[in-house]
Amino acid sequence: MTQSNVNEPVIATPDLIRGKQSSPCAGDPGLPRRSAPCKDENMHRLIADVQMGYSLPQDFYVSDAVFAADMEQVISQKWILAGHVSRIPNKGDYFLFKIGGEQIIVIRENADSVRAFFNVCRHRGSTICQAESGNAPRLVCPYHAWTFGLDGRLISARLMPDDFDKAENGLHPCHIRVFHGLIFINMSEGAPDDFDATFGDMGPILDYHGIAGARIAHAGSYPTTANWKLVIENFFECYHCVPSHPEFCSMHDAESIVAVGAGPSSGPADAIQAYAPKIAAWEARAAALGRPVGNIDDAADSSHLRLLMQRMNKDGWAAETQDGTAPSPLMGKRTAPDKGRMHLSFSPFSQIVADDHFVILFQFTPRSALESDVEMIWLVDGRATETEVDIEKMVWGYHATTSQDKIITENNQAGIMSSRYRPGRYSEQEGSVVKFQQWYLNQFGLERVE
Repeated sequence: MTQSNVNEPVIATPDLIRGKQSSPCAGDPGLPRRSAPCKDENMHRLIADVQMGYSLPQDFYVSDAVFAADMEQVISQKWILAGHVSRIPNKGDYFLFKIGGEQIIVIRENADSVRAFFNVCRHRGSTICQAESGNAPRLVCPYHAWTFGLDGRLISARLMPDDFDKAENGLHPCHIRVFHGLIFINMSEGAPDDFDATFGDMGPILDYHGIAGARIAHAGSYPTTANWKLVIENFFECYHCVPSHPEFCSMHDAESIVAVGAGPSSGPADAIQAYAPKIAAWEARAAALGRPVGNIDDAADSSHLRLLMQRMNKDGWAAETQDGTAPSPLMGKRTAPDKGRMHLSFSPFSQIVADDHFVILFQFTPRSALESDVEMIWLVDGRATETEVDIEKMVWGYHATTSQDKIITENNQAGIMSSRYRPGRYSEQEGSVVKFQQWYLNQFGLERVE
């Protein structure tokens, strides 16, 4: 798919769809904050039983009621990566983004604007788009032919009473923002966390990688029969990497896997300290080549638990491939390889892994208490030709790793379903999982003892 040259679309809020000026969000959601207290008494009881430093009690991983609370209090409140703009280059191009029981239509209105709407007709509730993707000059409900414009406004509804107001029956909008070519949605009913205040400091590194001008080279789907928290907990630790991921480990130095394999604070303190001088030396070299250096490691009381971990590749390796050689041209603003790699987390649901030559978007999308969608999108420089990209080489390592993660996470879920499951103690290499759980519990606005 080729990349179109478009301007960054504006954020589309519900008020903007209705023709009103949206008001800015109060406060800086990137700073520590406390969510509105959860009113669910069942969640109060369950959270009171959590012991920090241990895996969560069974209900957090299996209960439909907990998943409903997760959707209301956590998932619907976050900016979540839905895709890349190169997927919808032309006017009317759309795709469906499914999360929980919701379907969001992400559609290009014009060269300057991408919109998002809940896939629900305002007549009697039918879904409007049934295909996973396509092109639609207008959005027409197949049930009674109510017709909506690409801006969500109701254009036509046959034989309605005289007092029917089309202006009050447009599609329900979903908050949307395009940031360096990445499409984010937020399902909050009210004003969402301010996007720029939350993610603006990540702009320079995304710009350096050239993500806005990148194109999709490959996409993979790994639907996982497991709770979304298990999927993310697995991604947030590398304690399992040596026994479970031979391909991944072949692409990384053993020291880096222990110290920072899943983020700046994921490993034991002494391993992190011992590894720090090597990162500092690489940062100096990378900065001299123009790379924005530095890391982000948000606290558990932050709004989105962002993370940015930059470090060098395995010694002598140009890229994260089977033989360490590059599968595609340099990305973005690079004039020379800095032989580094990046792990960026917008939130637990939306991750990026990148080296000099390609970018992988990871989407961890909750669907139900026991189902999660895991999607990976490989991006390459928008100027790279088809013959310059070796897709098989590029996808080898992370396709194998994510296929393995699907199996081990589903096995984890199956064991947790047992009557004999009890929360287990975390290791010193699972620090990021502990922080994720603290962040998760904070989303319910309830006090926790450590």
